[in-house]
Amino acid sequence: GVVYDENTWSKLGKVIQAREADLDTRIFVLNDEPYRKLTYGDKKCPYVYGYHPRTITVTSHSKDLSIPGERIGYVAVNPACNEGGELGMAIGFCNRAIGNVNAPALMQRVISKLQRTSINIGAYQKKRDFLYNNLTEMGYSIPMPSGAFYMFPKSPIDDLKFVSELKDQLVLTVPGIAFGTAGYFRIAYCVEDWVLEGSLPGFKAVAQKYGLC
Repeated sequence: GVVYDENTWSKLGKVIQAREADLDTRIFVLNDEPYRKLTYGDKKCPYVYGYHPRTITVTSHSKDLSIPGERIGYVAVNPACNEGGELGMAIGFCNRAIGNVNAPALMQRVISKLQRTSINIGAYQKKRDFLYNNLTEMGYSIPMPSGAFYMFPKSPIDDLKFVSELKDQLVLTVPGIAFGTAGYFRIAYCVEDWVLEGSLPGFKAVAQKYGLC
């Protein structure tokens, strides 16, 4: 749920370009941004193209339009990238090679008209606030998400064991080690309100067992 601001991207661009010079090579940045439109409050997700010429954006409408089964998105190469033509041909070839994941022609036409459209982010923000407020009251340590629809609380014990104990309480989460960060666990709150409400007793039972509250 972290949104990198312009200052972060500017610093990252400078580091990458310095390393290109040091190593006498080209470094390409592949930016996966299906959650671009899903930010809360005044947070905005800046475009990366102004910070490094060799940037490629990959995105999907599975999140911002909530149509995960359709697998519709696009790849965009920075116009300032000198290798843009070669990259475009390579990407086009890959697309033909795995054409079985292409969206139907009708949906490709529909999606082109929805580029400024997204689902109601206010609904996700309400879910975020509900879960964040309840879990922090129980003693969980959680960074407040600025976007998307996930939380990444700190686990009081080994995250694999903690997730297993939550599962015994009929609460399904994912261990942080699956994302390269042991000691945390991930919650997805893009579910019905009654599911979030029903998870609270399980979260509280495990929190009490390990002295969080």
